[in-house]
Amino acid sequence: MVKKNLFLVLLIVMSLVIVGCGQDKAAVNKGGSDASKVYTCKVGTDEPEGTPKHEAQMRFADKVAELTNNEVKVTIYPGNQLGSSRELIEAAQIGSIQGVAVPTSTVTGFEPKMSIFDLPFLFPSREVAYQVIEGEVGDAVLATLEKHGLVATSFYGTGWKQLTGNFKIEGPESFKGKKIRVMENPILIAQFQALGASAIPINFGELYNALQQNVVDGQENPIVTCHEMKFYEVQKYMAISDHAYLPNIFAFNKDWFDSLPEVHQQALITAGKEMDKWLRDEVKHREFEKFLPTMKEFGVQVTEFDEETRAKFAAIIQEPTRAKFYQLTGDEGKGLLKRVDDKIAELQ
Repeated sequence: MVKKNLFLVLLIVMSLVIVGCGQDKAAVNKGGSDASKVYTCKVGTDEPEGTPKHEAQMRFADKVAELTNNEVKVTIYPGNQLGSSRELIEAAQIGSIQGVAVPTSTVTGFEPKMSIFDLPFLFPSREVAYQVIEGEVGDAVLATLEKHGLVATSFYGTGWKQLTGNFKIEGPESFKGKKIRVMENPILIAQFQALGASAIPINFGELYNALQQNVVDGQENPIVTCHEMKFYEVQKYMAISDHAYLPNIFAFNKDWFDSLPEVHQQALITAGKEMDKWLRDEVKHREFEKFLPTMKEFGVQVTEFDEETRAKFAAIIQEPTRAKFYQLTGDEGKGLLKRVDDKIAELQ
């Protein structure tokens, strides 16, 4: 009788252990991590090694490893090693790589609403821009990529666009008849066409040679990019215009991202936001403490737009670029831009 009772007790204990294990497994499936599972993530980017953006991307990979206890291993492939920006996006969509880090402007061929940040003179100040991008409106822009098979987890800043040329940039009339390099983006093409210039799409990797050989007369990019790519060797003039913010995005194949435990998904988001803040401060410091002085020493003539000059440019290019944005995005784009405008008005 004692043996029979002991057997029953042992049976009950074993049943409870099995149920407990099943509950633990369910918890893992609902969002907890499974230490026996390692998720590998190849991220393709167009950013060369040795740049602040590449350093930020490496910091992102390290932070993800820290937050996930090395259960998510991100490997960064810089400098278009895995293909052009468009090819990287397509590779991430089909899952041949798991992630991509590229400028928002290169994503517009897949999702036109992503071009909202290409609109010139959209933001009255850097501080207002950051508050908009970091909030619900920025999240809404990121969410537009989900229907294209991508989950965009964060923006990360590459600085503010400035204008350079082999001609002196004094006002809107300076661009009349000039050939200006742009990314293959209808908003940017409309921007320079409104100034009377020819907008010529050229791959970023070919831009230095195009400037050197006078295929184009000028271009737009943040100071950090102009320094990294040594455009100051082939451009004599720069205007500090701050006419548009140029964010990049981190985006991941949706099926791969959805396969992650929720805690790991959140780790990617958290690491991205931390990377953005670090890069923003680092770029600003390097631009004004190191890069601009270097370019001036090389002979580049740097001017800064005053409010009157900015207003002259905005009066010419804001309306046609917004019209192009509406044409590309329809009612959804109008609604999204209204949210941005309303948030800007609220913050001023």
